[in-house]
This record gives sequence, structure tokens and C-alpha cells, in this order.
Amino acid sequence: MSVAGPDANGRVHRGPAAFADRLTQTGQRFIAENAERTIVLAILVAFVGVWMLFYQVSTASVDVHYDASEAMVWAQHFAFGYKHPPLTGWLFASWFSVFPRQQWAADLLNVTASAVALAVSWRLLRDHLDKNRALFGLFALMLIPLYDVKAEVLNANNVMTPFWAAALLFYLRARRGLGSLDALLAGAFASLTMLGKYWAIFLFVGMAAAALIGPGTRRFWRSPAPYVMAIGAAIVVAPHVWWLATQSGASVQFAESVINPVSLGAALAKSANYVLGAVAYIIVPLIFFLALRPSQAAWADTVWPLDADRRQAWILLLVPLLVPALVNLVIPYRLTAAWTSPNWALLPIVLYASRELVVDESAAARAGLATLVVTLAIVAASPVIACGRLTNGPDANRSHFHQVAELAETLAGRPIELISGSEGIVSGLPFYLPKAQPLTVGPLSAEGRAATASHGLLIVCVSGDAPCQKTAEAFADSGARTTTATLTRSFLGFSSPPMSYQITVVPRAEKPARTTD
Repeated sequence: MSVAGPDANGRVHRGPAAFADRLTQTGQRFIAENAERTIVLAILVAFVGVWMLFYQVSTASVDVHYDASEAMVWAQHFAFGYKHPPLTGWLFASWFSVFPRQQWAADLLNVTASAVALAVSWRLLRDHLDKNRALFGLFALMLIPLYDVKAEVLNANNVMTPFWAAALLFYLRARRGLGSLDALLAGAFASLTMLGKYWAIFLFVGMAAAALIGPGTRRFWRSPAPYVMAIGAAIVVAPHVWWLATQSGASVQFAESVINPVSLGAALAKSANYVLGAVAYIIVPLIFFLALRPSQAAWADTVWPLDADRRQAWILLLVPLLVPALVNLVIPYRLTAAWTSPNWALLPIVLYASRELVVDESAAARAGLATLVVTLAIVAASPVIACGRLTNGPDANRSHFHQVAELAETLAGRPIELISGSEGIVSGLPFYLPKAQPLTVGPLSAEGRAATASHGLLIVCVSGDAPCQKTAEAFADSGARTTTATLTRSFLGFSSPPMSYQITVVPRAEKPARTTD
């Protein structure tokens, strides 16, 4: 039996084309017959379910990413700053006060953050686009890998995404309506983005540029809105500024480590690579734009729109995107297109808002179908991805974080409090050792020995790390217990290369017994 059916123009398709056409017609009816809140809720619930499945399968052969372990260390104590600004640590502390310390819960946090970012982006899109264009744009955002495939762990890059989108939402509302509450929220969310990562300085630059350009600028500055916005930003960021001024050693050291002095030619190449990488991330939204068959008038209206709000969107998208590449030419630093995770919420307004483009229910349904097909294809590939990570992944230690943590706690006979050793394995242990923190000084230093005497110490060395093994041997007279283990991990009949570890547990110093005369 063959599948056949007419399309909207009366042409008869057979096989896959007819099936696709029927799915498109079903999508059109769903869009036409349901309230947009119902549609978007269904889309986001499906997004969470499908990508949760992808994360669970594609990471089944490895343990939680070491970025999550680092965030769990921060989450052990509240502070206004860590190595990074504090928002990631706060979110992890809140999340894992409710959910168990399990890999599925970490995956759920990651996909929930992306879904919230898309939900906020939807409100932003609906402020400027009709229902069909906003749906078209939402599907386009869902096919930017930074929202899903590359959002496997909630780190300082993608933790900014929902807050960046919210800052744009309320800034554009304040610019248009001059509302004090919108202005206050715009400033507050901009500073919350900064509390995710200092990359948000480019959001502030974009907002400042947008505030100084375009029709209505004088009206905006004569209203209370920009000043209320500044107050909202200052209130939220002030505690972190105080922390930077008083306790920011680790954060400053990390910021300094990002600086990478190179020649002008190398910096130019890095900036070009960054821009090309950013464009590569949005290739599907660009294909969506071309699929609308834009006329010459549509091209002109998209490249430089006459509408003031759309010009604001252009500025708020392009300035934060391009200024990092220009800064890199003056102060070369570790620049990568993956850091653009939060930058794209306005992209659908820039690409699809022109009235010269026809974006009807059929176009929205086709975009939804394309999103479904691509997403299901990626999910279908998740077992292959898991096998690849196991047998030829970039981090061979990631398959063994949990195994090593269990061996260490068994050897210690008590919860581990301090850890040191080979960075590749130690960085992934804190997620599985709830009370553990990295020893931030040398274990053989006076400070390191004092900390070890108070809390004990776990030293894990990868086979072949002679300096680490020598450090562990130095604690032989302190009652240290050592074991070695060669570990493998299997998934769907595939096994990881064997990895050997030396695990040493140094006990706390015994307190001298009290004596009585």
C-alpha cells in the first residue's frame, strides 16, 4: 500500500512526500485550532522530553561532566563569587536541594534551563512578531545546537541564556513604553546575566549602544526609564562587586588566565574563526530564511529595516556578537563561538520580521516538521554518540569518575573531604563525593599538610603521573592507605580503553587523648 495525497496546490505526492504533506497539514490544523499558549507549552514539553532522552542515552557511557562537579563544589557554600560569578553555583545549590545527586537530575537541570530560555524567547518574539512568525522563529532557535546538543551541562556559558533573553525582553519594552517596572527588570536581568559570566559585559555594551541610537532616543533619555534601569542593574550586581573588591583571588586568576597574548595576525585569525563559528551555529535558521524565498525587497528590509524596533533588535544582536571579535584584536583572549550561547534570542526578529516575507501557518508547520525530523535523527544517533564517547572520547577519565569515587570512599571508610591528584580524574569526582573539595594548595606545603591533618586527603593519580605518585608516597608515614585499580566501562557491547589509577587515602591526624592528673 502506498501513501498518496494532494498538497495545498492540488499536486499529488506519493510516498514520503505525501506523508510529509499530511504531517504539515496536521500541524497547520493544530496551529489554527489551538491557543498559542497550548501550542508553545506542548512544544516545550516535547523539547524537554526528547532532549532528556538524548542526554540520558548519549551520556550513558560516561559520567557527569566535570563542569557540573565544579559547580557542585561552589554549591556547598553560599558566596557572592567563586572562580566564576556566582549564579551557576546558586542554581546548582537550589536544584540539588530538591533533586537527588544523580546524573538524570543534572540532565534535567540542563534541559530545563534551555526550555526556560526558549519560553522567555517566545515572549520576546511575540512582542514583535505575529503568531506564525514567532512559531517559525521558535523552531529556528530550537535547531541552534547551543540550545540542545551543546547544552549537555549547565555551565557558565549557557546559564546566561534565559537571563540574557529576559534582559532583552524588558529592555525593548522599556524603550518602547518607558515603563519603570520594565526598566527595573531590564537592569536586574542584565546584571543577573553578568552574575552568570563576565561575557555579559557585551550585553551591557549592546544595550548602551541601542540606548544611544535610533528614533526615540531623546524621548527615552528624558524619561525615568534609563535611570531606573541603571538602579536595577546596580542593586543586583553590587554584592558581587563588593566580593570582587575584597575576596576575588580565584576569579581574578581565572580572568587573567583567559588572556592569551598572540601576534596581530593570530588574533585576527582567531576573531575570524569566532565569527565563522558563530555563523555556523545558526546555519539552520539561515536556511529557514532562504526557504521563505525572500525577494529583493525582503532582503533589503531584513538587512536594514525601517522599523525602529527592528533596528533596535539588530543593534542588540550584532553589537554583543561582534564587539568580542574586535576586543580580541586589541587584547587577545581565549575566544570561542561556543560562548555565544545566550546571544541568539533576537535572531528570529532580525530574520523573519519583514512584512515582505510570507510566513503563514503552512510555513510554521513546515518549520515544525523540519525541527521534528532533525531532532529525531539526532536522538536516533545518541547510542552511536555514546559508543564514540566510550571508545574514542576526548576525555578517557570521564567514564570512571563514579567508579573511582566509590573505590575511594570504600578505602577511606568515611566521607571524603579534600581531594588532590591528577587533574583529569580529580576534576570529575566532587559530583560523586558530596562533601569533597579540591585542595587548592600543594599537599606537601605547610598549609596542605595542616589541611590534611584536619580533614584527611584523597590523592588520585592517573597511571604515569609520576609527580602525583611521588606526592602520595610522601604520606606513607602518615598512615596512608593505597590501592591501584584498572578500570573499564561497557555500553552496548563496546568497552572503553582500560585506565589505571593509584588511589591513596591519607587519614586525619589523631587528636591526642586528654590526660588527667
